[in-house]
Amino acid sequence: MTDTDDDKTKGAEASDGAESANKRKKLSRQEEIELAAKIQLRNVSIEHTQRVLKMFTTTQDGPDFWKKKEYKMIRECLADIQARPGDFPPMMGDTLPDGGVFEGGDTGDDTNTPSLTTNYVSSIARYKDLDYADRPILHVAAPPIMDFEQSNSAKGLNSVHFTHLRLRDGSDDVMTGRLSMHLAHEGIRLDEGDIIQLELFTPCTYPTSGEDKPQRSPMVLIHRYSRLGTAALPAKKLPDPMHCIPLTEEQLVERSTKASNLPAGQVDVAADGTLEKVVKGKKYERLVKVECTPENRYCSVYGLSTVQCICITDPVENVDLETVCQYCWFATKEVCKMDKGNKRNVLYWWYMTNLYNVCGKGKRRDPPACLKYAIRNMHKSDDGWYVKFDPGKKK
Repeated sequence: MTDTDDDKTKGAEASDGAESANKRKKLSRQEEIELAAKIQLRNVSIEHTQRVLKMFTTTQDGPDFWKKKEYKMIRECLADIQARPGDFPPMMGDTLPDGGVFEGGDTGDDTNTPSLTTNYVSSIARYKDLDYADRPILHVAAPPIMDFEQSNSAKGLNSVHFTHLRLRDGSDDVMTGRLSMHLAHEGIRLDEGDIIQLELFTPCTYPTSGEDKPQRSPMVLIHRYSRLGTAALPAKKLPDPMHCIPLTEEQLVERSTKASNLPAGQVDVAADGTLEKVVKGKKYERLVKVECTPENRYCSVYGLSTVQCICITDPVENVDLETVCQYCWFATKEVCKMDKGNKRNVLYWWYMTNLYNVCGKGKRRDPPACLKYAIRNMHKSDDGWYVKFDPGKKK
C-alpha cells in the first residue's frame, strides 16, 4: 500500500467516524425530544392529580366526588398509603392538616411511637359510653388468624373470610378484633407488635361460648384502619381477653331487642290503614322508621350486643357496592345494572354476613329493624312496599 492509498483509507475512516458521531448526535437529539415529551406529559398528569386531590379537600362537593367510580384507583392508593404511614411519612416543609408545617423528625424513633388508648377495652366490658371523636390506637398482641365460612357460592368460591386479632390497649387489657371480610387478606399481613388506629369500627360484646350463653367479652369489628408503626410488646405476659362485667337481670331486659315491638307512632301507615299485604303468596310491609337508643338496641341481636347503633358505626351510605359484589355469591349483575331491590338484597347480605356472621347455605336471619330502615330509606321502592322476610324461603 502506498502513502496515497494509506491517506485515502484514513480519510475514509475519519469520514465514517464523523458520520457515526453525527448519527449518534441525531439519535441523542431524538431521545431528548422524546424525554421532554414524557416529562411534559408527566407534569400535566401531576397537575391534574393535584387539581383532583384539591377538589376533594377544598370544595363543598368534595365528599360526593370522592364516591365516584372513576376515582376508585385514587381511593385504593390513598388507603394503601394510610395503612403504611411509616413508609410514607411527611417531608420537610409539607403543610399538615392542622395548617402547621412539618419540620422533620425521625419517624422511626421510638420516642415518636403513638400512645395507646387507655381504658378502652374495660369501657366496652363495663358497657360504658365511648367517645367516638377519638379513634382508638391499639396494639396487635398476637399474630392474626384467618378463617373462612363455606358460602353458598354461585361463583364457586369460599369468598367469606374473616381475620381475627388480639388487640391490647394502653391499660394492658386485651380483646378480640375482627376485620371486615374485604380487609381479611390485608389484615393477615399485620404482625405481632404492629400499632393500628381504628378509623371506622363497631365496638360490641359477644358470647364466647354460644349465642345463648350469659358470659360475654368485648370485641371490635373493624371496617377501616391505618397502621401507625410497630413497638415491642411488654415483657410480662399479657392477660387473656377480658370478660364483660355481668349485667343484672333488669339490665339484660332493658338491653333486649324485639324487632316486633315497633313504635306505632313512627310507622308509615298505608292509605287504607294496612301495614302488610299479600300479593301472589308473597308478603309485603311498609317502611318502618326506628332509631336505636341506649335502652333499646334493635341491632343487638344474634349474640351481638352493640355499644352504639351499627347504622352510626358502619353507615349504609359508606358501603361500596362495587366492593361488596366481589364477595356476595348472588350478585351476578354489575352495580350500574342493579335495580333498587337488588341493591337492598346485597346490602342485607353484607351486613348479616359481615357483622353477624350469618353465612353458609340455608342460614338466613331477619336483619334488625334499624338496619332494614337505613337500607330501605337509602334505596326506596317506587310504591313504598318491601318484601317481608320469610324464614322458610331459601335462596
